[in-house]
Amino acid sequence: MNDRPLPRMNYTQYRKMCRLVHECCNYDGGNCILLDDGEGCVCVQSISYSLLCKWFRIAVLPLDKDLAAVLFPARHGLRRCGECGRSFSPPRHNTLYCPECAARRTRRKKREWAARNRGRP
Repeated sequence: MNDRPLPRMNYTQYRKMCRLVHECCNYDGGNCILLDDGEGCVCVQSISYSLLCKWFRIAVLPLDKDLAAVLFPARHGLRRCGECGRSFSPPRHNTLYCPECAARRTRRKKREWAARNRGRP
């Protein structure tokens, strides 16, 4: 059994997921066909802030690459930026910052270096 905790979504992620759940082939007017045993059963994914439905995680969530990357960053080869905390796809294994923050840090470091070395002969 998998003992890793299921990712919890914030409200905006939950709203994206609710719009995406309508794309599931097992979703039928608020009910789940897979859980149907004669009478309608509410789709658990449409009412939860966790990713409970395995079918949704495997088949439907990859349709929204941004949401999937935020909820499962390691699976998509993403990393969190050390400066701003956003997820980004690193071009190399030792990249620590997203491209925007890397450019900002480079400019700041050059400015600091120039200020330190301006008065030296």
